[in-house]
Amino acid sequence: MFVGQILQARVQPILGNRQLFGQVKVFSEAIVQGTTLREDKVEIGTNFSQDVDIGLYRPNGNQMRILSSVSCTKVESDEKLQNELLPPSEQSSYTEKDALINQYMKQSRIEGYFEGDTFVRTSTDPVKLILKDQISEQELESLKSELVEKGLGNEIDWHKVASDLSSMNVGFDNIENFEKKTHYLASRYAVLKDRIQTQFTGDKQETELQKLEQLYTDAKEEMANSFAESIGGFYESLGQSGTIDEMRNSVLAVIDGKAKEYANYLRQNDIYAKIDEPDDQWLKQDDAYMAAQLRESVLSVQNDTQTESINSQAPYSEKDLTYAGIYARDLLQQLEKPQWDTFTLKENDSDLGKYLAEQYKTVSDEIDNAGISDKLSNMLKNSFEPFIEKFMNALDAKIDQNRQRVAENLWQTGLIRTDYIDRSSVYDAFQNAIVGM
Repeated sequence: MFVGQILQARVQPILGNRQLFGQVKVFSEAIVQGTTLREDKVEIGTNFSQDVDIGLYRPNGNQMRILSSVSCTKVESDEKLQNELLPPSEQSSYTEKDALINQYMKQSRIEGYFEGDTFVRTSTDPVKLILKDQISEQELESLKSELVEKGLGNEIDWHKVASDLSSMNVGFDNIENFEKKTHYLASRYAVLKDRIQTQFTGDKQETELQKLEQLYTDAKEEMANSFAESIGGFYESLGQSGTIDEMRNSVLAVIDGKAKEYANYLRQNDIYAKIDEPDDQWLKQDDAYMAAQLRESVLSVQNDTQTESINSQAPYSEKDLTYAGIYARDLLQQLEKPQWDTFTLKENDSDLGKYLAEQYKTVSDEIDNAGISDKLSNMLKNSFEPFIEKFMNALDAKIDQNRQRVAENLWQTGLIRTDYIDRSSVYDAFQNAIVGM
């Protein structure tokens, strides 16, 4: 049994049109499955008809239909909402109002710890559930008056510190915030250490320093390990052995170096003296706010000639690491969604080799002018040829889909590409193009 015959005159003009394969399929099946062909017709439309006894078939409402044009309205992203969803280490600022809101939100905080799968609350105080946008200006003003009168107290809010120093991972999705996160962690550590050494003595000082060092180390390790496993692991997959360890050590060295810079600045400058208004004195006890002030102060006097500690175990600077991460993300996106025609039949793949050579020339020029180290520059360039191989593997994976399609629809044989990428012609064209550039 078959749907019907589409006359030869209608088939020829559409053989090259990929969007009309359904019509060609009907014609092909009609020829193969029938020995005596009727002069039936297929009409594709939106009208419903029960009139099938005259050899004319029309789809009903549940079959092929022409959809009306789809419209949409583009909505601008909510920058405020986006910023609130970011972890503190990736937010662009921390203002007096932010500090005030965080003090207010303590009423919504559930404190406790986990014992296995069970959460144990450490406080019996009632919890007030509220969203930031629900806080009125009157409530904030009332809280501020209380803080002006009583202050925040001498105890460090370790629960808040631990929360702020969580989500310190760095990967392809947030590599552009790597420098921001290093400065955030280093400045928080420097301010807290200065506060502990100034405010406490004896066993209390020792206990508080131990808490700080543990949180700082955990956050630093999370940054270094996540960066190394994602960015460094990607380069190792491109044949650059040892990159994981080098990048991990470099991240650790960058953070420690920033922490020392901030500590040195605090020894030479009194950032607390800048807060001279009586109603603002409570802010001196908010270490997150003071760390933001420290970052702002250091940034205002920082220059491009500052040096970083570089050695054979930690060979990459902060700028190197940021550039390597963004470059790796660009390459990964190409591998995940390779933009090259694997559908059209071609005599050879020399055009692909020329395309990749042009890309290599472009990225090489960018690398040479990026102000990164020679070691990283060489590593990035050495990664490109292994990237070419992976790129062609990704294209072959798309061709595998073509092969499966043809296997299921024999009538498409010879109409779409099923031959894998000709690597020899790609590499020959690539090398010839590079020599000629």
